[in-house]
Amino acid sequence: MQWLRPEGPWLLVAKHPERNGFRPKLFAPRQEADLAQWLAGLSSQNVYYHRNPTRDGLGKKAAKSDVTAVRFLHVDIDPRAGEDVGDERQRIIGRLTHNLPKELPPPTAIISSGAGAQALWALREPILLDGSEAQAAEAERYTRWIQGVFSKGESGGADNCHNVDRILRLPGSINNPDAKKRAKGRTAAPATVVELHPERVYGLESFQQAPAQGAAAPATVRSSGAALAAVPLGEVEPLESVDALDKWNVPGWLKVLIVQGNDPDNPTKYPSRSEALFAASCGLVRQGVPDEVIFSVLTDESFGIAESVVEHKSPEKYARRQIDKAHEAVGQDVGWNPTNKAGEPLKSLHNTITALRLIGLECSYDLFRRRNMAGHHQMQELSGEFSDRAEVLIRREIRCRFGFDPGKEYVRDAVLELCALGSFDPLRDHLHGLPTWDGVPRLDSWLVRYLGAEDSPYIRAAGATWLVAAMARAFEPGTKFDHMLVLVGAQGRGKSSALNILAGEFFSDANFLDAQDTREVLEATEGAWIVECAELAGMRRKDVETLKHEITRREDRGRPAYARTVMSVKRRFVLAGTTNSGRFLHDETGNRRFWPVEVGEIDLPGLQADRDQILAEALARYHSGDFQLFLTDEALEGAQLAQEARRTVEDGFLEIAEGLHPEGFYEGTAAIRTDTVYQSMGIPPERRRGQLATDVRRAMEEAGWKPSQGSVRWQGKKQRLYLWAKDEPPPPPVSAQPF
Repeated sequence: MQWLRPEGPWLLVAKHPERNGFRPKLFAPRQEADLAQWLAGLSSQNVYYHRNPTRDGLGKKAAKSDVTAVRFLHVDIDPRAGEDVGDERQRIIGRLTHNLPKELPPPTAIISSGAGAQALWALREPILLDGSEAQAAEAERYTRWIQGVFSKGESGGADNCHNVDRILRLPGSINNPDAKKRAKGRTAAPATVVELHPERVYGLESFQQAPAQGAAAPATVRSSGAALAAVPLGEVEPLESVDALDKWNVPGWLKVLIVQGNDPDNPTKYPSRSEALFAASCGLVRQGVPDEVIFSVLTDESFGIAESVVEHKSPEKYARRQIDKAHEAVGQDVGWNPTNKAGEPLKSLHNTITALRLIGLECSYDLFRRRNMAGHHQMQELSGEFSDRAEVLIRREIRCRFGFDPGKEYVRDAVLELCALGSFDPLRDHLHGLPTWDGVPRLDSWLVRYLGAEDSPYIRAAGATWLVAAMARAFEPGTKFDHMLVLVGAQGRGKSSALNILAGEFFSDANFLDAQDTREVLEATEGAWIVECAELAGMRRKDVETLKHEITRREDRGRPAYARTVMSVKRRFVLAGTTNSGRFLHDETGNRRFWPVEVGEIDLPGLQADRDQILAEALARYHSGDFQLFLTDEALEGAQLAQEARRTVEDGFLEIAEGLHPEGFYEGTAAIRTDTVYQSMGIPPERRRGQLATDVRRAMEEAGWKPSQGSVRWQGKKQRLYLWAKDEPPPPPVSAQPF
């Protein structure tokens, strides 16, 4: 600070990473000790400084009108979304040193912000300001030009922060990321001075100016064909704060949504970032906020609502598309039609839609879960899936506020029409939000590394192919994939938990095989990306045949909720089986559909930690097109051996039956409880019937045991037994087994 402005004063501001608002503090020369003590108490907060001098005695974060001169031109470059922060910091510092654009002179100072980096160019003569917007805008043309230079020729240009009142991170303080950034792997890091060259002082002739920006025209109404012109991020004027939207009477709830990126009072209101973004865009359009201002909001990384935009590979294009969609959804005519002679609305679909828009009802369609979503910031009971109850409440609200009864059908049709205009896909949003693959191979070995499977070409190919197939089904519904991964291992190992970790909120273990029709199948698999079929060993033969058919099915036909006609729904999910028994394939045919994998000790924490990178690698392989969704050569041979080893349930039961030992004697005959037999074979009580019970009895009889005649009283209670039936001596009792 002594180098920056020796004469002082020094205006610093602190901000908690999880809270809104700044805490300003003004220091003068000879108060360095006080400044150091103040900083010591802010180790968990972010501290910034004003690079340009401000008017005397200012006790708040400066606005443009508070800045008295421009003494430094600057640029701020943050890491590209999805890239390693350390690698990005080195790339950025390289751009400011040995790889500096030829149009620019070497910076006077380079500062690492703990994530990216900033550069300052000291001016020989400051640009004096009188507090007017016009003078500030004229001075900002220099920093806008610098931003434009860095945006040419390389992805990941400078940030949109050219304003004269811009604050920069204070060297010596800590860059404390908020919870969202920490969840993505960001950690606290110090801001440091990388280079300082006080002798480098420049005149304005060393720089150029960007073209002057014209005044933004109001954009409250536009035709559906109109579109926001392409605007480079470096040319966008950021808002001083979200309160700048007050001139368009933007309500408080919408400002909170913009700042936070969600509704803090109702965190589940928006199932995905894309739905929250769409709601905010529509809200701004409804308030008549100009498109240029909306664009500024959606691309300002300081706002939570902009997170998914700035992380997008084409943020400008993505933001413009959101604005276009919002205009389409909001529509042009918000007037009543038809009306009575007094101008009051009459019952019609148009008036019902108009009423819903005036109420502020937010409607969207979840493409993945096939759900119509409705919500309102003041009516919590409306938030969530559109339901009969929501329909009644909406109808009452229209009746009370606008004096006409839209009727049940108009409410339903109006909501569904608005939902259709606001569709989103949470599964694709989730996958697009994965970090960029870091290049470390994990996909081919995930079954070995995290699930303890034996390493082989078959295991590697099966695990990778199954996950790539999941990606294909996510982006190309109905993709042909005729196989099921089957995890085989002892109960309690964590097989289901591993599948749940991979799928996250898109996991399902619903038993759709018991569905009575295709509509029940659609309901059971709604919102599922990975579907578990649990305990295959206990399945009846007809269930296995049904499962084989389901594995090859690529779409389901049925009538989803709120649909009036039968429709075909292409599958977005893949199947995975789990079983405690090594043998679960009943027949000699159709077993090629199953890819059995014997698991060992499962590392659930490791899988959780690396899940995003495993999925990111699968996504990268899918996008590369270098994959096939079936096994060949050595992997196929391994699959056939694994399938053969698990064929014929009776053989597996016989092997277990031959290893059983009596638990005691009943009327002088060696006996074992039927319940013990089933437990040894890994068959739960609900499966102990039909063909499976017959298979168990036959295996026991071949091993030398026969069932008792009904239940008998033994060891103090009535139970069914198997009794030794061979002439040769029975195996030794359990208590006589050597240790």
